[in-house]
Amino acid sequence: MLKKSKLFFSMNLSYYYLLGKLKFSHVILSQNVRNKLPVGWNFKMFWTAFKTGGTRIYNDYYSEMKEPKSFKPKTKVAPPFKLSEKELQFFYENGYVGPFDLVSPQEAEQLKQHLIKSILPSESKTWKYEFEEKSGIADDLFPDSKEEELTPAYKKSIMSHVNKTNRHFDSEQLLNIFQKPEIVERSAQLLGPDLLLWRSDCFEVPGKKEGTPWHQSSNWLLHNMRESVVNPPNNEELFQLTCWIALTDANKDRGCMKVIPGTHKKMYPLIVNRDPNGINDLYRYDKGRIDFPFEKATEQLIEAKAGQFFLFSERVIHGSVSNSTDESRWAVNCRIGKTNTRFYTKNMFKQGHQITYHKLKNVSLHKWKAILLRGEDKYGYNKLLNQK
Repeated sequence: MLKKSKLFFSMNLSYYYLLGKLKFSHVILSQNVRNKLPVGWNFKMFWTAFKTGGTRIYNDYYSEMKEPKSFKPKTKVAPPFKLSEKELQFFYENGYVGPFDLVSPQEAEQLKQHLIKSILPSESKTWKYEFEEKSGIADDLFPDSKEEELTPAYKKSIMSHVNKTNRHFDSEQLLNIFQKPEIVERSAQLLGPDLLLWRSDCFEVPGKKEGTPWHQSSNWLLHNMRESVVNPPNNEELFQLTCWIALTDANKDRGCMKVIPGTHKKMYPLIVNRDPNGINDLYRYDKGRIDFPFEKATEQLIEAKAGQFFLFSERVIHGSVSNSTDESRWAVNCRIGKTNTRFYTKNMFKQGHQITYHKLKNVSLHKWKAILLRGEDKYGYNKLLNQK
């Protein structure tokens, strides 16, 4: 039975992959069929899924990151924010650098209270969306007997999660912290002089809660498993960074982040159980059991005090440890990219975006805009805030 299931998957995937390459035919296809076309996959991704019968699937765009020719900074910055070549080399070898001081613990507490009391209880103005029963190609890729039903409780939990995303559009205080030179100037030495802010998130790990499972991302193909949200000119170079800011102390007892150093150099597939009677060890489509020898690896905890931040590549396999204390661990992050990178595709703006792991469709991007953090935008790929 399992062999037949794997064979059917491979044949089905071949059909949709080849149909996806025939772009001239897409205009005559129904939306349901187009939702199953992996138009953003490369051959490595297709071949891995095909030859394993769908038991190994990349949930983000496969690429390998080349090491730079030198560890010199990509641009000059003021001395207080200068990274040494040793720090830059550490980032390229390990996938992260820091922590660094940003604001006082008192300022971090004030921002946390502002978010909890004034921002997060309100609905985000950025997103408009609808819920959907089916998730297109993702349903075929990740069969899961624990499939969530669209109950009122489920919808409420998703809305709560969505409301934590991109709140820098609704909070000047949050936006101001992302624009601080301590963050922007250090990011510029890794990415270059021209930078955009394209996304932010708020995170809480409540007391006595398990941490976030190991996961890895790059181009954010995981949103709909069809095409990437982040589209750089060269996938083998560093094109974006995540800045993670602790609003409370984040240590080994209170849910700090953890990474497997060096794993940013290669993307790894997920292990998928195609047995109809089996259960996949998946935590949404963006996080799951990665096909990586964790038993042979050494994890590194990144502890940070309230008001500190660190920079990392989401390509590095990362997660968070459990919070064994009685108090919540709070953090915010922002994602910073190069201006030569297109965020979201023209089709996503025109047709509406799809976020499969939240069962969302027709996600409107009409209020989304990138924010120029540094330098200039010579490309015009992205709508900018305050742009006429």
